[in-house]
Amino acid sequence: MALLRLATTLLGLVVIICHLTPTARAGIGYFWHVTDFHYDANLTGAGDGSCGNGLNKKNGGVGNNNNQGHQNQHVVERFGSYRCDSTWQLVVSAVQAMKSITGEDIEFLLWTGDSAARWMAAPGDDGKSRVHDAVSAVSLLIRRYFPGTAVYPVVGGADVWPRGQTSFGNTAQPYHELSNLWRVWLPPEAEATFKKGGYYVIEQARLQLHLIALNTNYYSEVNHATAENDDMDPGGQFAWFESILLKARRRRGTVYIFGHVPPGIYERHYSRQALHWFQDRFNRKYLNMVQSYSDVIAGQFFGHAHTDSFRVIYDDNGRPISWILLAPAVSPREPGLAEGTGPNNPAIRLIKFNTNDGQVLDYSQYYLNLTEANAIGRAEWRRAYNFTQLYKMPDVNPIALHNVAAAMLTHPNVFQNYYTVNHMLRDGLPYCGSLCRQVHFCSATQIDYADYDDCIVTALMASSRSRATSWKTNFATICWRLLLGIPFQFVLGNKLL
Repeated sequence: MALLRLATTLLGLVVIICHLTPTARAGIGYFWHVTDFHYDANLTGAGDGSCGNGLNKKNGGVGNNNNQGHQNQHVVERFGSYRCDSTWQLVVSAVQAMKSITGEDIEFLLWTGDSAARWMAAPGDDGKSRVHDAVSAVSLLIRRYFPGTAVYPVVGGADVWPRGQTSFGNTAQPYHELSNLWRVWLPPEAEATFKKGGYYVIEQARLQLHLIALNTNYYSEVNHATAENDDMDPGGQFAWFESILLKARRRRGTVYIFGHVPPGIYERHYSRQALHWFQDRFNRKYLNMVQSYSDVIAGQFFGHAHTDSFRVIYDDNGRPISWILLAPAVSPREPGLAEGTGPNNPAIRLIKFNTNDGQVLDYSQYYLNLTEANAIGRAEWRRAYNFTQLYKMPDVNPIALHNVAAAMLTHPNVFQNYYTVNHMLRDGLPYCGSLCRQVHFCSATQIDYADYDDCIVTALMASSRSRATSWKTNFATICWRLLLGIPFQFVLGNKLL
């Protein structure tokens, strides 16, 4: 018995030492992730009653009548309103906040697109120049405040004209114009692939890290050029993407993937059918790529959704193997992606990572209370939360995020914490019932569209069984399927979570 206790004690010490040693030797670094500025040059900050030229209301501004912070148009709104995209004062305050929090003591800055207001990319005689001017203004601002910092931008749907149309047959003119703005940050080899198709890789030898910037606008459902043909690899990006992943594997390096439009399901849409942005074939192909190379992928970072959320990717055996972090937007206006999703407070994100292996250790989310900022006439950016503290997890890894997602269904306080930061601490959050919670859970854990449908139906069936007899359960399942518009063939082979 004494020998057994001694062996157990020694084993415990070995485990502790093995756990602590990498941490002791780890180099700690930081980088910013900022997204969706949506700068609207037509907003003066003096209480603009309409956003831009009024197209904001037409193209997705569905929350204008009931958004939080709806103020009289004569009230000074220096930092903007929840009805509209960003004023210049708001954009400047966000960049100033990043500089004041860290200075230039960061490894790099990820900038995941959509710098122009959405209405600017609508058809119009001067739409192209307006979009270019907005992206140029934000680019110069970041260069001014971070002159010695590596900045890695990606193309958002609102950064090209017409909006989201980033595949033009044999011409890549939009990328040539953007590369002129971003040449200061892109080495020649990165600039070459960017001009070809709006994507590039940065190989940071010192960090053993490959930063892969994807042009996911190719895969968007609103990209008519790719939606209207059966090309499985527009722009040759998937073939190039896999070649970089293979190179990283051979070199025993790690990879960060970042882009604008994310794969998977939008978690704030609770209507009949799930809302997503990737065309189905591209969603499946991207998912398969991540599953095949999860051993080298240390993180994935996206914008577009304007929400603070995450996604977990699993292997065929249901083991969590990778993750995606969705960063909330600088723009306060509701994203216009689905009716009633509501606005957010402006946000920026600081990520802490191990410079030896790319492991993301933590992140701190900062936000601006927009109502308060307008009332006092100055922007006071504050830390909204810290990931490891909020969720009581050791770091950001697939198992930790899987556990957070699971706890959202079983621990009301965990879900409420998540739901509050998902809307970036804005007041007047809508009530989130059982179906709403299930949508958030299934969006976080099921990237594949068919698997998401199965996840929702499985939960509804379980809920029905707990309250009804067998015949009532079957009837309820049929009704829910009709309501959600999910084909009946998905009943077979449900994946139980």
